Parts: sequence; structure tokens; C-alpha cells
Amino acid sequence: MDCHFGRRRFLVAGSAALVGLGGGQIPVRKTTSGHVSGRSTIRPGVTAWLGIPYAAPPVGELRWKPPQPVQPWKGIREASQFGASPWAPSSKTGSMGGFMPSHMDEDCLTLNVWAPPSDGRLRPVMVWIYGGAFIMGTTEDPLYDGARLAAEDVVVVSINYRVGILGSFAHPDLARESPHGVSGNYGLMDQIAALRWVRDNIAEFGGDPDQVTIFGQSAGAFSVGYHLVMPQSRGLFGRAIAESGAPLGQPSSYILLGRTSEMEQLGSAFAQRLGATDIAALRQIPARKIVDAYGFSWQFYPAIDGWLVPDHPYTMMASGRCARVPVMAGHNHDEGMVFPPLGGGTQAGFVLAGKGFYGAQSLDVLRVLEQEGHSTPPDMGHEIFGDVVFNWNSIALSMIMARVAPSFAYRFDYRYARSPSGSDHAQAEKGDGLGAFHGAEIGFVFGTHRFVEAARRHEQEHLMRVMSGYWLNFARSGDPNGSGLPHWPQYRPGDRKLFRLDSDRQEVTGIENYDRLVLLGRAMNNRLLEQG
Repeated sequence: MDCHFGRRRFLVAGSAALVGLGGGQIPVRKTTSGHVSGRSTIRPGVTAWLGIPYAAPPVGELRWKPPQPVQPWKGIREASQFGASPWAPSSKTGSMGGFMPSHMDEDCLTLNVWAPPSDGRLRPVMVWIYGGAFIMGTTEDPLYDGARLAAEDVVVVSINYRVGILGSFAHPDLARESPHGVSGNYGLMDQIAALRWVRDNIAEFGGDPDQVTIFGQSAGAFSVGYHLVMPQSRGLFGRAIAESGAPLGQPSSYILLGRTSEMEQLGSAFAQRLGATDIAALRQIPARKIVDAYGFSWQFYPAIDGWLVPDHPYTMMASGRCARVPVMAGHNHDEGMVFPPLGGGTQAGFVLAGKGFYGAQSLDVLRVLEQEGHSTPPDMGHEIFGDVVFNWNSIALSMIMARVAPSFAYRFDYRYARSPSGSDHAQAEKGDGLGAFHGAEIGFVFGTHRFVEAARRHEQEHLMRVMSGYWLNFARSGDPNGSGLPHWPQYRPGDRKLFRLDSDRQEVTGIENYDRLVLLGRAMNNRLLEQG
């Protein structure tokens, strides 16, 4: 172990020497494909290297194929700008905040690194995986800027990966091309390729390849769940954080878990609709035309293919066929508020949706919702959307992983992340009506929260220190606890308790809406939440 560390320390020292060779103040680092020069950031001493290719452009014959090696370059490649974001339909790309990237392209397989000055030490690495329902997303969103975290003595990496139909398209011809007889899941393969890049290169940036934490939100959290069970991801990370999501429920577009055989049939129909007689013809169609034709249909997303994802992730975790690494997993108090309510906001629609998800349990769910004070179809629809997609899955991830590794479960409760419009004081005291909405925690973790309401700046700055503190501690040790923070106990099977994260209180609390979550589990023939 000492020899291994000594070799990596030598590599770091060698990288630091390249600063002078690279021309004055421009930080230059060597990667397996060539040298890259970075740029300064808003945090003194922290350098960013942006838009570094980790795989060949997935264009032409490489469209809908596993990521291929980068063609090496000569000289020093400038890495001062983000690479192109992956193609996504319409202009509503990026994070849930509506950020629109500056440029989208099929050539999008790049990553970004933020690091403090090299001094011969190897620091923990945090690899961010963005959300966007596997149909949109970008590392360019300012919420994901890694400079503030890197200033706390870690190395931060964010990765672009293929999304939507370019990232998950399945077709029988693609399966015939594959040596494994499968198609789809290309975006997950991209993420694995990026993690391999981190393993092979991050020591040059002062990061420790033996201390890698993957963390992601929404589709990024579902991705974390997949990495916990994908054999090809094993050994590429040692800790995992899932913010709002995990693919543990019944396969459907709602939990971004499908079955490849079913998707391949949809793929054949899609190709016929575009007039493509085979995959070669489909690869000749411009990427934007394919993306626009696909739109937001959610027919293609990560799937159980028997190879990359060998079995249902819950089944794999329950049987111990998973990475046995420390896990932090949680959800936000009001996950469903930024989404259309299930059932479209009508009583008839909600009843129909309830039967679809809960079957014989649907009348019991309606009764529980009314007892909790949810009286209108839109209100009920928002609550159930949050349960089906995020809440049950996040809690289940904490519980099932606690059987094989240290697990830390949380609920984010801060309801003032987004200020209400206007100056209505009563409205401001209640939040903006969205509460602790889906994605509200991201800015507090990265330290990039946008201050809108001056009166709440102090409490929000405090919450940023608390949240980023827990996340940084976990990346350093696999335990979120540290000096100056309230104790966050490890989840114990049978506890049925989470750790509440808010500006004024961080404390152990019971699972809210436990009865209706149990009903959802029963509808899926899963009694995990009842077992705790």
C-alpha cells in the first residue's frame, strides 16, 4: 500500500511541475490522452479544467455504441470552456431550474475537474452525475459549479453523458451488433467510461483514485443506484450518495427502469416511423431530427438487459449482489410539487391513476391522504407522484443497503429555497408554495444556492455550511459526521427513522407519511418499509 501511494504521490508531484512547462500561470496536467490547461475560478487557488474528452465522439458509426477510446492529441489542449451538452428536446434543457446550455451536440462526452493547488497530497474525489430524467441534462448549469466544494480540499468532477433517445435507444439490430446481444443503456456506459477516466487520470489533478464518491440527483440518483449493482462499475468508486431517487420499484418510466426486450420492439416501431429500414439508415439521420421526433415520449431509458444491468436492482441488492460501499440516500419533503399531479388534477384522473399504481390498495391510499389533510385532486396527485417516483425508492435504498454496508438516510425539509414572487409577507412566511421541492437541496450541497430573499440569507448560508459539511465528511471518510455538526446516526435495520435536514434543526425523525408508503410497497408486493 505504501509503494502504491508513493507512486501516485510521484505522479502528482510530476503534474505540478508541468505548471511551469505549460507557460507561467496556466495550470497544465497530463492525461492518458494528452496535456490539458485549465483556468482560474471564483475560488482563489482552485483551478477548473473544463470539457476534457473521456471518450470518442459518439457520432456516425459510433452512434448507439458503447463509448470508445479518445484519440490522443499532441501539444496542450485548452480546457477552459464546457464541452457541448447532450442533445435534448426543445429548449427546456438542463436542471429543474430551467437552465439552458449554450450549445448542444451529439459530440458531448466530456467531463470537468475542479481542484485545489497540488501539494503532493491526494484528496478525496467527488464525481457528480446530473439529473434530467435521462432525457436532458448538462454539467454547464451554474448550480453544479464545483469550485466551492473543491476549495474545501477535495477534487470535484462532473460528467456529461448521452441522454434521451441517443442515450437509451434499443433496437434488435443494435443487439445483433453487440457481442453481449444487448442494446440500450449507452448513457450508463458513458458514466462507467467517465469513472474509468477518473481512476486512470485523477491522481494527476491531486485526486485519490482510491477515494471516489459518486453523487447525483434525480436521474443522477437513479444512476447511482445502477452503479451500485452494475458489475462493470465495481471498484470504480468507494462511496455513493443518491439525492432523490433509486430504481427499486416496479419497472416503468416513472422510476426510469425498463426491460430491454420491450424497448427493442418500441425501437423497431420508431425506426419505421422515421422511414429507416435499418440501423445504418437511422445513423444517417441528423441527431437533432431524431431528438425532435422523439420529443418527451419517455419510451427509452435505462433497462434491465441481463448484462450491464443483470437483474432488477432491488433483487440484486437484496441478495447482496451489489457494491458494499457506504451510502447516503434521501429525498425532499415536497418532491412532487414541481411536477404535474398524477391524474391531471381531476378527481376521475386521480382515481384512475391510483388504481394503476395501487390496485386493491387505492381506496386505502385515498383514505390515508384525506386523513393527512390532502383534500383536492391536485394536492393528492402531487403527493402520490413524489411517493411513486422518489420517496419510496429513496427510503428503500437506505434500508436495503443498510443490510450490507453503512447507510445514512435523510429528508431535506427546508421550504424557503425558492422565494415567492412579489412582496406578500404571509406568502413568504409559508414559502413559495413549492416547499422543499425536487432539486432544492442541490445549491446547498454545492454552495451555489442563489440568494433572492435578503432576510433569509443568513439561515441559507448556515444551511449551505451544514449540507456541504455532511457531504464533504462523507466523501472523506464514508461517514457524514464531523466537528461542529449535529450527530447523524447510521441507519439501523428496523429503525424506520431518517435524519431531518433543515436550517434550524438537524435531527432524527420518523418517516413521514409512513402508512401510505407502506401501501405503495404492498401494491408492489414489497414489504421492505414494514420491515424497516
